[in-house]
Parts: sequence; structure tokens; C-alpha cells
Amino acid sequence: MAGRGTVQLFLLCLTPAVLEAVRINAKGQQVLYLAQGDSVRLGCPYILEPEDNGPNNLDIIWTMVNSDQRLPFLTYQDQKIKYGNVLGLQQRVAFVAKDPSLYDASIHLANLHVSDSATYECRVKKASVDTHLITITVLEKPAAPRCWMDGEPARGGNLMLRCCSEGGSLPLSYQWSKMGGDYTMGWLPPRTVQGQGSGDLMIQSLSQEHAGTYSCRVTNRVGYTQCMVHVSVPRAGYSDTRNVGLIVGSVLGAIFLLVLILSILWALLWYCRRRHCQPMVPTEIR
Repeated sequence: MAGRGTVQLFLLCLTPAVLEAVRINAKGQQVLYLAQGDSVRLGCPYILEPEDNGPNNLDIIWTMVNSDQRLPFLTYQDQKIKYGNVLGLQQRVAFVAKDPSLYDASIHLANLHVSDSATYECRVKKASVDTHLITITVLEKPAAPRCWMDGEPARGGNLMLRCCSEGGSLPLSYQWSKMGGDYTMGWLPPRTVQGQGSGDLMIQSLSQEHAGTYSCRVTNRVGYTQCMVHVSVPRAGYSDTRNVGLIVGSVLGAIFLLVLILSILWALLWYCRRRHCQPMVPTEIR
């Protein structure tokens, strides 16, 4: 019994030594989708066992992990902050805390570039080591789209509204909405059909209820932009009256042209006849 108690006491004395001296207080691997030009805080708070408190022998290493290489770009060692040689990162990255030994190894990464897409590893080492991974994908927001009407609106006819964004990370999604009143985003009046995966909106049997301003929103995983186009529906009978006016105008123009031609011909005929009727004056030969 005395021997067993001695062994248990010996194991109890060893227990603090096998406890984790460093533990990063974060849950699992993070995956972030961010917009180009934005800034982000990559969190890496950590906990030390009481007997390991203090900055001595504390190493913090941030590493950019790509498919074929590991690039340390920011470290805290020997109570000094050092920057790595990752191109373009040194001017845009920094520890959030002035003193990373105070249980926070989080960093701030500014003005994100598409080339910053990678997995970032936070490694905190003292008596033991713990790591935390954050995967970042940097995307371009959709470029400002262009909205327009394909054709002229005619009551009772069909009208195509088009929307196109020529920039931004794929996939892009398009959503048309009619603005005004208590309408919610995505509301459209009857007899409107939006193309699948495209920025086209077909308005069928155009009527007064279709008049108004339409918004096209282009969205991807990191943002959206939009444009607007206004649809005016001709009043009832306006198209017929306009057509009659065009016909009458054409007829009057043709009559005027015919009268002008006849006037020119009559003037030429009169001039020739007058000249022909003048008496011939004999010329005296000496």
C-alpha cells in the first residue's frame, strides 16, 4: 500500500508538467471570403498556464501557407517583432496588440489583394506549441453594371431590359426589382420574366402597371453593385395618333415636293419659250 501511494504521489507531481502550457483560444479552422481592398483582423488570442506567464521564451510565428511553400511573414521572438520577406505584406500587416506577449497574437491585414488568398497559420510556442489556421479567399466585387432598354416601349408589346457587369469575381448573380412604394427587393409586376443566370428581364404585354424605375443588382460572395433604368409606357391611343401624324406629315411632304418640282419645270419652260420667241436682229456685214 505504501508503494502504491508513493507512485500516485509521483504521478500527481508530474501532472502539471504534462498539461498544455499554451492554448490558442479559437474554434477550429476559419474560412473567410473577403473583398479586394478591405481590411481584416485575423484572431489568435492564447492562454498560458500560470507558471508560464511572461514574455520569456515565447515565440509567435505567422506563416502564409500555399500549396507548395511556407512563408513566415511576421514573428515575435526574444521580445522583438520582426517582419519576413513576403513581397507586399510588410507595409500592410501588424500585430493588433502593441505587446503580443499579453495573450493576443492577432494581426491586422490591410488593403487586401487577390494575391493574399492563402491559408494563414498562427503558431504560439512556449513550453508547448499550439497552432490556428485561417483560410482567406480575396475576391473582386462586381464592377458597376450598365442597364438599358433593348427597343422602344409600345403598349401591348414586349420590352427587354438588359443588365451587364463586365468585372468582378465569378459567379455573378443578377436580380431585377421594380422600385417605389412598399415593394420589397426582388418584387416584379405580373408578366415579367427574368432570364436564368443572365441580366435580361422580359416584360410581356406592356401596360401602365409596368411603368416606373427598375433596379438591377449584381451580386457575388463579397458584395454587390446596381444600376437603374426608367420605363415609360405610352398613353392609350398615343401610338395610333403618332402613326397618323407620321402618315399625314409624309403625305404633305410629298405634295410639297411635287409642287416644287412642277414649279421648277414650269419656270424652265417659261424661260425657254420666252427666249425662243424673241425676234432675230440681222447683223450688218461691211
